[in-house]
Amino acid sequence: MKMLIVDDDLLLLEFLQDALSEFADSLLTAQNGEEALHLLQDHTPDILLTDLVMPEKDGITLIATVRCLLPALYIVAMSGRSRNDLDIDTLELVRMLGADAVLHKPFTLDELHQVLSPGSQRH
Repeated sequence: MKMLIVDDDLLLLEFLQDALSEFADSLLTAQNGEEALHLLQDHTPDILLTDLVMPEKDGITLIATVRCLLPALYIVAMSGRSRNDLDIDTLELVRMLGADAVLHKPFTLDELHQVLSPGSQRH
């Protein structure tokens, strides 16, 4: 299984890379949506795990773009912010925009593995 992890928090990115190294055959990482889209030009992962709030291209834009380009890709959105200034649950909004699963930061490894388990994926 190939996975692309996108987060601007380098410590979390390294943690996720270490935590998921046994789960995935191939792990790619990017620090923002723009880097992720460049990687997707040459690589097609099975799973995209992305933060929502990032510089250059945020996760919401990334999810919407990727959903059009790779409609079968399993997408997990994660964020530490649950509500925005309009009092809209951001993670529920991205679920409506195309994310298959959502993770509220901070999350446990069990929660992460649960959303990534084969039974939870729509493939």
